[in-house]
Amino acid sequence: MEAITFCLPQSLDISVVNETQQLMLTQLQSKQDINQVNIDAGELSRIDTAGLQLLTALVIDINRKSIDLSWINVNDELLTSASRLGLNHLLKLN
Repeated sequence: MEAITFCLPQSLDISVVNETQQLMLTQLQSKQDINQVNIDAGELSRIDTAGLQLLTALVIDINRKSIDLSWINVNDELLTSASRLGLNHLLKLN
């Protein structure tokens, strides 16, 4: 069994969401026995709805595959933005 960590960029917005998604998918598909995904938001200082949509899709996919999820360095920017859209529970930020 293996764990992987996604380090979110400083700005997770529409200008980088496709590139970030491809990097995440590549990491997820390159490993066979993933049992843990960590998402490190320590560098994140800006996120828009496209970024939140990407994270939501990622968390749903992780849940569907019965992979454990942990958040690392969750900051106020992520919490506030997710809360505004009612996504804290779905993203497991509570």
